[in-house]
Amino acid sequence: MTLVGNDDKRRAAAECDDCGEIGIVQIWPDGSLQPLGQSNFCDCESPSLAVLETDLDHDERP
Repeated sequence: MTLVGNDDKRRAAAECDDCGEIGIVQIWPDGSLQPLGQSNFCDCESPSLAVLETDLDHDERP
């Protein structure tokens, strides 16, 4: 599914640098990250998230 319009948001796998929790985030055009389907990424007070993989919608088969 391709997003159309000014909403150039992407989904990505991300990991909390503090506890190692992995989840899916939405990457906004300004670079900010927002967890998908939940208000908090993990139980850390101020999680520091690192993007692991982008373009989950992209088919990378040879």
